[in-house]
Amino acid sequence: MCPSSGGIWGLYALTIRLKKANEILLQKPRARIGLYGSYASALSLNELQKLAPSTNTTLLDPDLALTYGITLGSVRLRERIAELHSSPEVELTAANVVITPGSSMANHLVLATLCGPGDHIISLAQKNNIVVFSDEAFSPLFHTKDQAPPLVSLGSPRTLSTGSLSKAYALPDIRIGWVVSQDKEIIHRVSALRDYTTISVSLLDDSVAAFALSKEVLPQLMERNLRLCAESITLLDEFVKRNAQRCRWTKPKGSGVAFVQILNKDRSASDDLVFSKKLAEEAGITVIPGSYSFAEEGANDLKGYLRIEIGSPERLREALVAIEEFVHKYDFF
Repeated sequence: MCPSSGGIWGLYALTIRLKKANEILLQKPRARIGLYGSYASALSLNELQKLAPSTNTTLLDPDLALTYGITLGSVRLRERIAELHSSPEVELTAANVVITPGSSMANHLVLATLCGPGDHIISLAQKNNIVVFSDEAFSPLFHTKDQAPPLVSLGSPRTLSTGSLSKAYALPDIRIGWVVSQDKEIIHRVSALRDYTTISVSLLDDSVAAFALSKEVLPQLMERNLRLCAESITLLDEFVKRNAQRCRWTKPKGSGVAFVQILNKDRSASDDLVFSKKLAEEAGITVIPGSYSFAEEGANDLKGYLRIEIGSPERLREALVAIEEFVHKYDFF
């Protein structure tokens, strides 16, 4: 059995087929510590409620009827997302926003709206009326003073931004995403396609999203998430310095992950897939092998790199003790 977010998602899943080249890896036994995430440590509803400066700001209305919600998402949530994507030069409204069940759906809708079968970037770029699409799932989880604004706030009307609550906002179980554009014709086309994928987002999810992104709560939420990531970055920096002969990295400037390269004793890049499998089997810790998961076919630019979650410093601190012992247990991976 494979549960889905509503029957329509189950029907949609039937249109997806694995290619012959796809490989499914099953971890047995389950890992003791998982560092495969990419978001700040997830909050409970009680923790989220406590971020509100006033008890008058409530997370959920207990009298909320659990019926179908407004098709495009509540006006309250769409207005707030429009505000977060606006600038002095570009003022967006609820009419510029479509709410979706997560950013994966948002990205799919944008690509399905803009790209027909056989479309390629080069052919799109040759057209005079170029549309630029930016997946901003990790915004505004930036770890330096240089912070990129939403693409749709920069003035060009032929732009789209997508996002969700999963990564930067640490609410991955709240299945809310969005598509934002100044171009209302594109928003209309996305909305029409959306009708074939979902009826409406959950009213519970919509309410939690509007609360989390509200002016009263968002500053405290992001301060918490950035603080957790900063603590993890410090832990990893100290780890790399202690083990400089066997690893190296570049500090992340944003997102909820870091990439650390594990070196063999002769300073050559390790086999990140071998390392990750051994680490899971022997130490019960899971990380994402960089080149196996993210490198282009035939490229070695990510060889030896591990993608490590930085949103949960307590879990990372415990894991790094075991990883440090493991790195020095073998000369080569």
